Amino acid sequence: MSNMALTPNIPQYWELLYEQGKDDWDLGEATPALLDFFNHSSCPKAGSVLVPAAGRGWDAEAWAKRGHDAVAIDFCSSAFDVLEKLSDSNSNLIALNTDMFLLSPNHEQMKGKQFDIIYDYFGFNSVHPGRRDEYIEMWLRMLKDDGLLLGFFCPLDEEKYGEYPPYSISRKELEVRFNGILNIEEKIVPKRSAKDKLGDRTGKEEIWLLRKIL
Repeated sequence: MSNMALTPNIPQYWELLYEQGKDDWDLGEATPALLDFFNHSSCPKAGSVLVPAAGRGWDAEAWAKRGHDAVAIDFCSSAFDVLEKLSDSNSNLIALNTDMFLLSPNHEQMKGKQFDIIYDYFGFNSVHPGRRDEYIEMWLRMLKDDGLLLGFFCPLDEEKYGEYPPYSISRKELEVRFNGILNIEEKIVPKRSAKDKLGDRTGKEEIWLLRKIL
């Protein structure tokens, strides 16, 4: 069965991409834009971090190595196998194999926990556009009232970015979806963007710093 016959809302979709070697977004290492952001004045120096749609976990590992208590989520077994190994070798990193849409402080694996930081890179752009509002609702549940949402949005303003997710999104759509829910504190253009099998990310990504509107 082709992955095109499936939906990205289920793990089987992603399993086929990994099996077919179409995990073109995976750099095999932490994202350069994130590593540079660690040195930015707006980057929190401490705090717990939730990484939904963590994939193989390279960025989650980078947060943990920086000293943050990180929880990384993915429901695809092929990705989770690597993520779990990273977790086993890093006491600051917890790996959970679950559907991120089901996350809430009442989730059995969360035990009432909310986070100081939610780091999202490719997560928002990878879910089906019809579930974007649902994904934002998960952010709101899992983020502390004074917490920071770090949205590394990519690709921006592109009609097409490969034949499968990550789906493109416009700045205007982001502003409309966040209106009245999340305050946009800052937008940062990365100094260093990665090049992957899909092409150069330069000019296609931005870092948005967001907080709940209470």
